Amino acid sequence: MRALRFFLLPLAISLLLSGCAREVFTGKREARGMWMSRFEYASRNADSAKAKISHLFEKARHSKFNMVFFQVRGSGDAYYKSNVEPWGELLTGALGKDPGWDPLQYAVDEAHRLGLEMHVWINVFPIWRGADPPPETTPRSAMLEHPEWIVCERDGTPMKYDPPNNNYVWISPGNPAARQHVLSVIKDIVGRYDIDGLHFDYVRYPEGSVQKGYSHDPVSVARFNSPEGNPGKLLWEHWQRDQLSQFIFDAYNLITGMKPWVKVSAAVIGKMRGSGWTSYDAVFQDARRWMEVGKIDFILPMLYRQRTHPTHPFIPLLAEWQDRTWYDRQIFPGLGTRLIQNFGWEEIVAQIREVRQRGLPGVVFYSATGLEQVWEKLGVDEFPYWSLAPRTVWRDSTAPAPPLEVTAEHSTAGVVVRWKGPEALEPVRFVVYRSDKPAISREDVFAIATVTRINAVEYVDPQPLLQPMQEVYYAVTAVDRLSNESVLSRVVRAARPPASSR
Repeated sequence: MRALRFFLLPLAISLLLSGCAREVFTGKREARGMWMSRFEYASRNADSAKAKISHLFEKARHSKFNMVFFQVRGSGDAYYKSNVEPWGELLTGALGKDPGWDPLQYAVDEAHRLGLEMHVWINVFPIWRGADPPPETTPRSAMLEHPEWIVCERDGTPMKYDPPNNNYVWISPGNPAARQHVLSVIKDIVGRYDIDGLHFDYVRYPEGSVQKGYSHDPVSVARFNSPEGNPGKLLWEHWQRDQLSQFIFDAYNLITGMKPWVKVSAAVIGKMRGSGWTSYDAVFQDARRWMEVGKIDFILPMLYRQRTHPTHPFIPLLAEWQDRTWYDRQIFPGLGTRLIQNFGWEEIVAQIREVRQRGLPGVVFYSATGLEQVWEKLGVDEFPYWSLAPRTVWRDSTAPAPPLEVTAEHSTAGVVVRWKGPEALEPVRFVVYRSDKPAISREDVFAIATVTRINAVEYVDPQPLLQPMQEVYYAVTAVDRLSNESVLSRVVRAARPPASSR
């Protein structure tokens, strides 16, 4: 009853800004996601790696999540069959060695089998991490091929690997050729894999940029001082923010031009402005600008600290992002699962509820393995019913046609619901609704029996066996890649087979 009372609070908040309706938490529409890093699944044993991916994806599905952020690029390497960069070292122990399988393809297939959105996560500007230079590979590492791309300190000294901090070596966002290389990576991924989103991490300048003067590389300095490279005569800090923004703009245009249904997102530093480790001032991210001009679909501020943290308290930082950057795009706060161990499950629960009370449309957890002890609590207490991902109405708000030829029939395994999907140019998922009455509403979240995998044609519902009903009725809707939902199909009563066939 505790969870039910919470979910029956007023959930829909009508907010308008500049004439654009914001997508807010309404119970039925909530992003529920997890980040899964390469360190969590990559292994020299392919079967072990596949089992890890399947296990965590299945846990997410069971707990009623609807999206995963799966990392395939860490530091100029690839955890997929890339035409641009070498295979990641974690898969075989050697950079560039083919592991004999494709983690991204496997993850795409598993996510879609389980009805999860697959958002491909790449680290944008890190290009290497290691005391020694990368070995020769095919394709060749950009660290070897283009050392002139590396960010430089104020005096022009190229950035070096820092063993005590195990930091990345970065390429300069102010170098158009370096940015174009990352865009070629993106084009390769989007063109060859059936993904739902492309997610950017490390889309910023490195740690220590203000103190060390990153990046005074020759190309950036020359462009900053030229009319062509700095036509607005921006100050250095603003010019660097503009370089990151230009990458985001180019990437968004590239991705949406190739596949209009692929959503674009970015993880950003949790504290926006002020002293210390901040997004805007310390590493020159201007996520507010990205949303203002409509070149990002949602951002994930990394709010990994507790509510009582002395310098990065959760609620004030959440409020700052909501109040200053929303526009008509979306914010899914990133919650840190380490808080569960350090401050208890109650801290995460309080943060989830704070996000909902503010009308924000979802949360994403970092990271997947940190949820191992709380999957059941999430799926029962905080996510007690299925929820669809928020719509991206600025892309397309047209719903698909409803399913046709819906039937439902009792069987020994439950009720078998079948349908014919709509004729569509792109794949769709389906929402199956169940009721003990012939009147079914799409707004009744507790009527959702399941959200299916892509292009499913049937669902076996075991619930009528677990909780017998005198009569049970079903209807089905279609949901496109941008989460637009069709009207209900016709409502059908589950037919009982003839007595002789029982």
